[in-house]
Amino acid sequence: MASTPLRQQLSIMRQSLFDEGILDHEQVSYLETLENEDDPDFIENVFTLFLRDSTRYIDSIEKAFETSPVDYPVMERMMYGLKGSSASIGASKINVETNTLRKNFHDGDMESGKASLQKLKAEHANFKEKLVVYVGMLKQAKLSEY
Repeated sequence: MASTPLRQQLSIMRQSLFDEGILDHEQVSYLETLENEDDPDFIENVFTLFLRDSTRYIDSIEKAFETSPVDYPVMERMMYGLKGSSASIGASKINVETNTLRKNFHDGDMESGKASLQKLKAEHANFKEKLVVYVGMLKQAKLSEY
């Protein structure tokens, strides 16, 4: 029964991710229903892929913004991809920040866009830090069940 304290800890952490608005409860609950015997690591894999892809999206947005002239088509594609992937896994704050960034750029407000990009990067770093721990705990809890 060594997994009981770990499961409790996992449950507390999961709830805190919802309470802080980092993850959307409804979307994560839906994703958890997709996990089954054929794909027992589904949720960990989805989160891990998001962390990898979202980092690439943000790096590409930043590079496109730094080019002269700004590479708007690349930025738009990357922001659209980040918006979609963050919504699909329930990364609430990242989704909100991406929408704010898109609005600023669509409005031509480059100064607010710069600030939005920095806020998005900070939110992503916070998300990544917490999600890496959460995914690690999920894996550990599953291993302790075997």
